[in-house]
Amino acid sequence: MKIATSARKLKVTAVIEATPFARLHIPDTAPARTELVIKIDARLFSVDLATKSVRKAVQDADESGADNVILLVQGVLTAGDRIEEAGLVANVKVAASGAAA
Repeated sequence: MKIATSARKLKVTAVIEATPFARLHIPDTAPARTELVIKIDARLFSVDLATKSVRKAVQDADESGADNVILLVQGVLTAGDRIEEAGLVANVKVAASGAAA
């Protein structure tokens, strides 16, 4: 079976590497927006992010270690491999507790 339809937007979520964010210094004088480039295979996607969210991701990667943080970029995929209306979220991994012995 095949159904054809249309959509107003295509929402995307990218799980990105936290390592480039660890120990990154963003000065207080940095612009309010930061351009992030995400490489997936041979494609490059550009994302316009609030610098405040990038600072938070850097802080979480520094405090918890890059291996213990999952970074998610969420937004709308548009023409030209751009992700717009985007946000950056840092989730700290939590060790599983209560494992049966």
